[in-house]
Amino acid sequence: MGTAEQSRLLAELLTACATGDRAAFRRFYGVSSRYVFGVVLGILRDREIASEVAQETYVRIWKRAGHFRADCGNPLSWIGSIARNCAIDRLRSERARGFVQFSDEIPDIGGDPDPAGTTLDTMVIRKLLSELRPEYRQALLLCYFQGYTYIELAGVMDVPVGTAKSWVRRGIAALKEAMI
Repeated sequence: MGTAEQSRLLAELLTACATGDRAAFRRFYGVSSRYVFGVVLGILRDREIASEVAQETYVRIWKRAGHFRADCGNPLSWIGSIARNCAIDRLRSERARGFVQFSDEIPDIGGDPDPAGTTLDTMVIRKLLSELRPEYRQALLLCYFQGYTYIELAGVMDVPVGTAKSWVRRGIAALKEAMI
C-alpha cells in the first residue's frame, strides 16, 4: 500500500471511528499499530512500557477521532503527534517519580535501519538531521525523541534556557529550509 493510499484509508477509518464504528477502529489499529509502537518505543526505549503507552495512545485516538480533519493534514502526522505526546507524558511522569534519570545520550539515528520498516520520510529526516549543526541536532533529538523540556535541555547542554530554545527553533527552521 502506497503512502497516499494509506493516508486516504487512515482518514476514512478515523472518520468512521468518530461515529463509534468499532470495526473501523479494529481495522485502523491493524493498519497503524506498527507505526504507533515504533514512535512510542523510539522515545521510551522499553518495550513493556511502550506497549502500555501505545494502548493509551489508541484510547486517546478513539476519544479524539472526531477532531481529526483530513483537509488539514496527514493522518499519520496526527497519529504520530498523539503517540509522541503520550510517550513524552509517560517519560516525564517517570522522571518526576525518580524512575528515569536524565541522559544526554542521543538516540542512534544514523545506524543501519531495517529497510523494510523504514519509510522514505524517515530516511530523509535522518539525512537532514545528520547535516545540522551538532548543537541543533542534539537539541532537537533531546526535545523530540526524549521529551526534554527547554529547562531540562538547558541543564543537560549546560547553556541558558534562551539558548536552548534558540537552538531548537533554529534546528527546526534549518530542517524546514532543507525540505523546501
